[in-house]
Amino acid sequence: MRLKSSLKVFVGIPHLSHSDNYQSYIASVKNHIAKQETGATIMEPYFTPPYAGTYQLGDKDRLEAIVDRLNNIVTKFTQSDATHLYINDGDVETPPHAIDTLLRHNVDVASGVFPFHDWDQKPLMAFGRMGERDNPCGNFIPRVWEYMKGQVLGEDFKVSGANGCMLIKKCVFRRLHPRLPPLRFTRKDNCGCDTLFWKKIQDAGFTARVDTNVICGHLPEWPLADVDEWCHGITPMEA
Repeated sequence: MRLKSSLKVFVGIPHLSHSDNYQSYIASVKNHIAKQETGATIMEPYFTPPYAGTYQLGDKDRLEAIVDRLNNIVTKFTQSDATHLYINDGDVETPPHAIDTLLRHNVDVASGVFPFHDWDQKPLMAFGRMGERDNPCGNFIPRVWEYMKGQVLGEDFKVSGANGCMLIKKCVFRRLHPRLPPLRFTRKDNCGCDTLFWKKIQDAGFTARVDTNVICGHLPEWPLADVDEWCHGITPMEA
C-alpha cells in the first residue's frame, strides 16, 4: 500500500566541512534523497550553516558543532508543517527504499545502518544493543554485522543507532512536562550525542527501531553504489 502524501518528511543535513571532497559528498547525499521511492512528501533538504573548523574525528569543538547543528535542524523541523524529521549525515548515502521503509515501522524513532570508516578492519555497523548498566551513554554495544544483518531491532530491548540516517516523529521534540525541557541533542562526559539521544528517547518511553535492511553508504570509503561488494561480500567474523 502506498503511503499517504499527508506524511511529510523534513530532511535535515548537518554541514560539517568546507573541503572540496565534502562538497562532493553533499552533492551525492542530495542526489540520493531525490531518488527516494515513497508516497510520502519529501521536502527539499535543509543544510545547516557549514562548520568552519577542521574536520577531525573526536575533536571537541567539532563534537559541539555537531550538537549545535543537529539542534538547528530540530528547530527548523518543529517550525515546519512536516510530520517527520529525517536526519541524513553529510557523508551518508541513503538507499531509495530507506525513508519509506522507516516510515512503515510507525514508531517514534527509526534508523537504518551504515558502516564505520574502518569497516575493512572490523565489520561493525553504527548501531547495537543498549545494555542495562546505567551510565550516561547507556552502555552501547555494537555488534558484528554477520550476527545482526537482516534483523529489525528494538521491540524486545533498547537499541542505539547513530544519527546518520534516522527518522523521528515530531512528538519526540514536544515538551512532555511543564517542568522538563523538550528533548534535544546534548553531550555528556565522553558520550556521543547520537547514543545519548537514543538512550534519552527510550528512557522517556518513546518507541525505537533499527532496521538493518536499510543499509546506507558511508563516504568516502563505502559508497552505496558498491554496497554489494563491500557489505554482502565480507568475510564472516565470529559474532
